[in-house]
Amino acid sequence: MINGANLIADANIYLLGHHFLDIPCFLLQRKFGQGISEEVKTNFKAWHKRWQEASTTELVPLPLPKTFRAKHNLKALRDYRRPAPPDFWNNFPVNLSKPAKSLVSADKLEAMALSVGTVDKQMLEKVLFDLRFGAKIGCKSPYRLPSRATNAPSAYEDGEKVTDAICDWVKKGFAFGPVDKDQVPAGAKLSGIMTRSKPDGSVRIILNLSSPSGKAVNEGISSEDFPTTMSSTSKWLRALNKAGRFCLISKCDWSDAYKHVAVHHEDLHLQWFSWLGRYFCELCLVFGCVSSAGIYDRLAKVVLQIILHRSGMDPSRVIQHLDDVCAAAPAGSDALYRFDAEYFNVSEALGVKLAPRDDPKKSFGPSTSGVVLGVFYDTEAWTWAMPEEKLLRLLHDLKEVVDADSMRQERVWSIVGKIINVKPLVPGGHYNLYHLIKANSFSSDPKVGVPLDADLKRQAWFWLTALQVCSGKAKIPDPDRSLPAWSVDVFTDAAGGSWRTKGQGVGAVGPGFWVIMPWGRAINAGRPTGDGRKLDRIMSALELMGPLLALSAAAKQLRGKPVRFHVDNAGSVFIFKKGYSSSCKFSTAIVAAIASVAAGLGCTVDLVKITRCSNDGANLADALSKGAMSRFWELVEDSDFILPLEPEVVPGPIVRWATNPQPDFDLGEKILRHLAGEMEVLGHSF
Repeated sequence: MINGANLIADANIYLLGHHFLDIPCFLLQRKFGQGISEEVKTNFKAWHKRWQEASTTELVPLPLPKTFRAKHNLKALRDYRRPAPPDFWNNFPVNLSKPAKSLVSADKLEAMALSVGTVDKQMLEKVLFDLRFGAKIGCKSPYRLPSRATNAPSAYEDGEKVTDAICDWVKKGFAFGPVDKDQVPAGAKLSGIMTRSKPDGSVRIILNLSSPSGKAVNEGISSEDFPTTMSSTSKWLRALNKAGRFCLISKCDWSDAYKHVAVHHEDLHLQWFSWLGRYFCELCLVFGCVSSAGIYDRLAKVVLQIILHRSGMDPSRVIQHLDDVCAAAPAGSDALYRFDAEYFNVSEALGVKLAPRDDPKKSFGPSTSGVVLGVFYDTEAWTWAMPEEKLLRLLHDLKEVVDADSMRQERVWSIVGKIINVKPLVPGGHYNLYHLIKANSFSSDPKVGVPLDADLKRQAWFWLTALQVCSGKAKIPDPDRSLPAWSVDVFTDAAGGSWRTKGQGVGAVGPGFWVIMPWGRAINAGRPTGDGRKLDRIMSALELMGPLLALSAAAKQLRGKPVRFHVDNAGSVFIFKKGYSSSCKFSTAIVAAIASVAAGLGCTVDLVKITRCSNDGANLADALSKGAMSRFWELVEDSDFILPLEPEVVPGPIVRWATNPQPDFDLGEKILRHLAGEMEVLGHSF
């Protein structure tokens, strides 16, 4: 479902306002009558002003990187590519014990799980084996054979930080070493290390188990053997909305999460690396191993199941995203306090190390505000915002996409990942993802340059401006909000193109109107689409033309109303709700046009699946799609529909599309400009 009045088409950029006076637009329509109310117009102007400011104001410069503060007093080296001098190692800790022991007590976990009785027994067995004997990472021959890879340039650039992190591992018993080369097992695989910057100025070390190609550890692991169930922003929004406004929220975070699980002694030879001329072996789950997330995730889920049972917390108000566990409970309830206390009690008893609560971004107790999955939520104001520095960095990344001709694939992965995380928060966000998703899958090589075309730049520009408009101002959305009972029901249907049957096309019928449009030569002849298919058989796209046709042709009747379109193609409904189709540009462009036209008309729109010819409306739409006018009027006489003799006029842009179909991402804008000559349209008429 889209709240059209919140997605404003203006110069090909959609201006977003999440609520109008905190009242959904369909309630405003019911209160103030048909059309677009003055309240909506006033609110639109306020959001439009915010968009103008965002689109014309220069971004604030990025802040300077945070100063790195070493945990250990080690001598700084001039060149981290060379072996360190012998005296350097005098102050370096040494750990010559292996294998490691998992931090979590298997016996205590088993006792707690059995006393609860609701824990997944099969998952529990795997977790207990991991904790007692060390986790087997799943690498199969021939990828277990010895090999050697070099460290990435980023490791040497962050040499002081890498050295401090390795020192910390060794001191905590997470890594074996340092040792000389002659103490490295003959069958050891030496992987390179990479780094990823952390907010505090330090770096996360990633053991690159995906190199060297053809011999890498990760190539010998099937990810299907180690499933991971992640949470998402959408799931958190459902938890929040169930708890309600003014609810309390909390977050618990595991410290050194992967290091809670030791690796089986038979797999330790797969986790060696070298640094400063010495050699080390990671003894616990590796950040960079395909199976690590799945092995850790099953432990975290068993622990959470125990805590949920012992605390009595409603599972639907709790999410777990690897090491982050976030929960919400209604205001005035003590449920969250009980859950939070039980989380700490169980963790302490089992040996789980939790992050301290001196940094609210990592962990916080019951509160009406806090950062969850990288987004700040305020349940009193019922608003969301990206943390200032995180937002600014993403905005600069998006600005680079807008300005550059190409970008490395790894940068694209990072940017698109961040956008997907906040997508459910931005009205209409899922209709502005297609080109970014395509760029995200351009190559599997992180170093490859991804070309940035005009369509991709436009979607980057949407997010560049929309995030500035919405962050800190937009209301927390409800992903499951449905249309009201008084919504207008419109029935649409489309037939495939054909030369054998005259009149094949698309039709729609609603209360007091009907519209029909036959296909043109290109669709009837099955002109190639350029991706191996033909226009007469792209049925999801052709079916989506039904709602677009009805919304545009009956704009005067539907403007400002909630509209439910009944479509008999499940693929079309799925694509609409997702916002795009990875395999069909035509469907994606038509869905974007529906969103755009709905926005300009101030409509709230949804598509639902209906069984073909299952009621009067579906039968009428079916007859129109086949050009069977005699049958259509016979059905009208036997139905409750009161329809005029003449159909609604099909707007010119839609006629031209049917004559020469293209994946035109400006189609919605063209329709709105046409309609603006006949009626008031948000973003065009004032």
